[in-house]
Amino acid sequence: MDFNQVRYFLALADTLNFTRAAEQCHVSQPALTQAIKRLEDELGGSLILREGRNSELTPLGKVLRSQFEEIERTRHLVQKTAKAAAEGELAELDIGVMCTIGPRVLAQILSDFQAAHPQVSFTMHDVNPDMIPELVLSGTLAGAFCARTGAPSPRIRHLDLFEEDMVVAFPSGHRFERMDQVPLSELANERYIDRLYCEFRGTISRVYTERDLELDVGFVSQREDWVQEAVRDGLGVSCIPRFSLLAGDLPHRRIVDPELTRTVEFVTPERAGAPAALGLLLQELEDHDWPAVLDRVT
Repeated sequence: MDFNQVRYFLALADTLNFTRAAEQCHVSQPALTQAIKRLEDELGGSLILREGRNSELTPLGKVLRSQFEEIERTRHLVQKTAKAAAEGELAELDIGVMCTIGPRVLAQILSDFQAAHPQVSFTMHDVNPDMIPELVLSGTLAGAFCARTGAPSPRIRHLDLFEEDMVVAFPSGHRFERMDQVPLSELANERYIDRLYCEFRGTISRVYTERDLELDVGFVSQREDWVQEAVRDGLGVSCIPRFSLLAGDLPHRRIVDPELTRTVEFVTPERAGAPAALGLLLQELEDHDWPAVLDRVT
């Protein structure tokens, strides 16, 4: 049995017509018929039953069809992997993820990418925002998902992915549930859980100083999951990026007065000679339907 025989059988199973199957496979009808006959002899039974102009798969043909489809998928995968290796696309990429970016917004995209490019594997690194430029420029990381802080660096390529609101998360039954949106000043009336890696800590502090307000901080952590569990358990409220919520059922409202938003981006070194696999990932991120992704997460 060879790959051509498998391909011919699958075309015949789809069309149930020897002429159309031969045209689809770009071979003559006698050649396809002989290949199917040799396959049947090798397998010890008929695969297709012809009755006049009508054809149908035999019970053996129906049983084997799914297995032949798996063989054909494997053949395509082997060819694709071999081509990728020859063209330098076979790679393992070390990718940083800023610790404040929630996994749900990226998981499906990376899964879709690997389904299309199984020759590329990822090692995901939870990284401190302050370390990302050095890690990317030194080549330690091929790229990183992060939120922009400050002006873009000319040595780094910044690919904007989506905009993200800051929300206030609170325990179920909290008074904020009765509000459509929450002014930032309202947090002064609540026990506050402080996220050490929050990009807006400085902004919040400045606004509160200008308004002569003070946060009642009762719990501080750099761990996003700890902060959110503390909120869920009723220890207080916290400002959190909307799509960083690890569980969608944690109650939250958009913060206003002022509105707080951030740009989430993917950064890579701005230099020639990047791995071909990284170029594939960049193309996937550029082409992705981010609004649809965010709708699913929300």
